[in-house]
Amino acid sequence: MDDGTGEDGGAHPPARTVGDYRLVRSLGRGGFGEVFLGEAPDGRKAAVKLLHASWAGDADMRRRFTAEVEQARRVSGFCIAGILDADPEAEQPWIATEYIEGPTLQDAVDREGPRGGADLHRLAVSTATALAAIHAAGVVHRDLKPDNIMLAPDGPRVIDFGIARAVESTSVTASGVVGTIGYMAPEQLEGARLTSAVDLFSWGSVMVYAATGHEAFSGPTQASRIARILGGEPDLGALPEPLLGIIRTCLDKDPDQRPDASTLLNRLIAAPHAGAPTPGPAPAAVTPRPDDRTRVGVDRTRIAGDAPPQVDPTRAAPPATVDPTRAYTRLATRETPAAQVSEHSGAPPAPQYPGPAPSGPYHSGLRPPGSGESAAYPSGPLPSGPHHTGGVPPYHFRGVRFTDPRALAEAFQQDWPAALRVFGDTAERAALGAWIIDDLGDTTVDRSLFRRQAADANLAIASFVAQLRPDLPPVFRGRPAGLEALGELFADPAPVLTGAPLANEMALLARPDVLRVMGDHHTDRPGALHRLAEHLGQAERAGIAFHERLRGDLAGWVGTRVHVNPALVLAFLLHPERAVPPNDGDKAVAEWVDILWRKVESAPVPDRAGCAAMVYGAVPTLRELARQRRHWEERFASVSAEHDALATRVGLQVRLTNGVRYSRWALFAFPGAFVLEYALGAPDWIVGLLVVVSVLGLLGALSCTAARRVVCGTPARRAHRVMELQHSNAQLPQLTSGVERIRTDLAQARRISEG
Repeated sequence: MDDGTGEDGGAHPPARTVGDYRLVRSLGRGGFGEVFLGEAPDGRKAAVKLLHASWAGDADMRRRFTAEVEQARRVSGFCIAGILDADPEAEQPWIATEYIEGPTLQDAVDREGPRGGADLHRLAVSTATALAAIHAAGVVHRDLKPDNIMLAPDGPRVIDFGIARAVESTSVTASGVVGTIGYMAPEQLEGARLTSAVDLFSWGSVMVYAATGHEAFSGPTQASRIARILGGEPDLGALPEPLLGIIRTCLDKDPDQRPDASTLLNRLIAAPHAGAPTPGPAPAAVTPRPDDRTRVGVDRTRIAGDAPPQVDPTRAAPPATVDPTRAYTRLATRETPAAQVSEHSGAPPAPQYPGPAPSGPYHSGLRPPGSGESAAYPSGPLPSGPHHTGGVPPYHFRGVRFTDPRALAEAFQQDWPAALRVFGDTAERAALGAWIIDDLGDTTVDRSLFRRQAADANLAIASFVAQLRPDLPPVFRGRPAGLEALGELFADPAPVLTGAPLANEMALLARPDVLRVMGDHHTDRPGALHRLAEHLGQAERAGIAFHERLRGDLAGWVGTRVHVNPALVLAFLLHPERAVPPNDGDKAVAEWVDILWRKVESAPVPDRAGCAAMVYGAVPTLRELARQRRHWEERFASVSAEHDALATRVGLQVRLTNGVRYSRWALFAFPGAFVLEYALGAPDWIVGLLVVVSVLGLLGALSCTAARRVVCGTPARRAHRVMELQHSNAQLPQLTSGVERIRTDLAQARRISEG
């Protein structure tokens, strides 16, 4: 969007000094603050980040920020942008780091394409070295991404470390949880306690982007990207070995299975780059990662604890302590309750729905799912097949032998993380498919669950369970997903608005595909979840269409990007009373909100929820439009006042100059008087009149010249004033047009919202 800052479009912040650094120009804005190009008295440049003023009043944040800055100072500066100075106690806390000339990795890949060969290997080694140095100082980056890697002339440098952790410890950022979707580790998205392993996952994702030009976990929406990170497989493209195996290890869902930065660096150094001759076979096993409690540079207070020994949960034979004859099977009669099967198997009971149902259009008169249904398996014959009756080969899951896929589906629902490891692994998913299709001859389960790459393993598990056990209560990722449970989860949309970790879980549930699968379970309100899924899709489309209309008809909205958050849409669908206008505290923003909210109030259900979510998603755009409006109007008022003052001064200057000119012409009356008197013999009164005129001209010339010099300055100053007036004359039409454009946009938005 045009910000109205001048012909060059660059921002011109007011001249100010932070510490010893004079702020030259803005380099960009982020969730934590704004970065300026700073210049020290000796001419040395620095990147000066000013934290948002909202952090200034948080004493705990200042304390944490001070500790993090001191810790970050200890990081070796050979592969990072070193910290030059900082003042956490300033009115607006700031930090100055080394200014690095060069593009970011994001910009370089966008312009020049992916990296390969020795260039890619050099990038991998340099960034891994930087991570090792950062972790050795006890710092966790938590937001490693292509935009935070600068390609300096002397090699890649990692920037923006040491700040995220201090802020993250107290609150969330303006754009959500600390990190960037697409490069965040699963444990970050789930709000778990973090270790330095999150940086290794981010490093792997960055390397995939550098080598392929696309994200490892790409998707059309934020929810789909989160789903792929949590349960899908990365798209590694044509990454060459041995880098492929190293990156795959770093992208392991389990943080305990990722190498630490030092181990990663050693593996990269020992490995030949792509295209180089390989001296020997690749190592047979990944170097084990040291115990979290002894790893150098990891904050001991942030470690979640020791992980239990890892055992293949799906295909391994039962341990010796398990009775080998134990099988999780369906009893002979079709009426055997599921609870009985759970008792025989030792599996935990199915999750129950908590509390009474909340109010809302999808909750009236509802009872908890399953309250009036039989808990038995669905009626009908067992899957037919040559191996199903007698001699059925078992499937091992978590050390238990299963011969009935419906019992296995219940176990999957009860132990979702273990099921996720099955559907998230290509080989394990294929093995499960072979057991279902070939060994059992089952004809009820969708074959695509096993034969296609699982872009969303969570949805695949939910579909598997719903097809085999629709009698079970709907559950997604171990969380009850019936209408009552959804109503309770989405009763407070605050996590979606603030970006708290729970927002990621809400985003995964707020998808029509998920709701449809949950709707395949038997409930007291058949079809309710399916209708909710349709309403969610319709409302989301309505919100997108509302934004597209604004972007197409309003000049100031061209190029804007507004995210209609499905989780917020679902919250408004389930709880319409929560759909109230956002209050930013800015009068200019409030005017926009008041205009756009008219569309929300006039839209039918369910479009109303989508339009409301669009307005909330547009708040950053509205803030920018309000800033532009203030800029244009203040600039217009300033230039208009300056123009009026200049016009008055130049007008006086012109009048005095004309007075000097006319007075000088009057001086010629004196010689004319002599000519008339002595040459032509003119009457005395004419000669006298000419003499008076010449004397008055002399006095006028002297007085006007003196007044012009005193009032209007030197000739150079008078000429400069005329140029300033001409410049303001040239600016006024542009500024007038800008102000009129803003007013026109407001009027057009009002027509769209009321139409």
